[in-house]
Amino acid sequence: MIWRMSVRAALAAAAYGFSIGAVHSLSFALRNLIKFPLLILITASVCSVCYYILARSFTRALDPSAVMRATLSIFSDAAVLLASLSPVTLFLALTIKHPDAQGLHEYPLFLSVNIAVIALCGALALVRQCQQLRLEYGIPTAHGSWLIAAWLTASLFVGAQASWYMRPFCGVRTIDAPFMLGAQPDFRGATSFYEAVYHVFAPPSDRLDH
Repeated sequence: MIWRMSVRAALAAAAYGFSIGAVHSLSFALRNLIKFPLLILITASVCSVCYYILARSFTRALDPSAVMRATLSIFSDAAVLLASLSPVTLFLALTIKHPDAQGLHEYPLFLSVNIAVIALCGALALVRQCQQLRLEYGIPTAHGSWLIAAWLTASLFVGAQASWYMRPFCGVRTIDAPFMLGAQPDFRGATSFYEAVYHVFAPPSDRLDH
């Protein structure tokens, strides 16, 4: 069962990764066949440890194996949800007004929509799994709510940092980039995921620097 969920998560993540990478080029889309499943794997691995530590604060019912299965189920379900949206994402990636020397045009909208979609799919999968755990292990409702909030917060921080170090997944067509940028600032000077998101809504400049 664990092996089957892992394969399902990897294939689903690859499909979604391809669709968002197509906004830059075919080469970026092909990169994401590896990068996005790797992002899911790394995030799930780190989150499983965080989830267990946080779970111990609210209940003693969940042992490490239960948390590991729950984590895999969360990320597998989230990946499948994302994959179901990949045809729409691919269509948008190919039809938006792409960045050029005059500005970013519709690229920030594409990026922000996909950030929101990833966050929503992850949250839905996590809440569903936590509700199942609460019923299966008899966790009180109040403790279950706190557990959901704690796991969501951990997922946000871990996923955001992992995606930042492994970027670019989308990319601006007028700017080429290596396979991963790590801690390097982006083209707008952002040095963290959160600063980059802020720049989507409040860009420091309407033009690209060349």
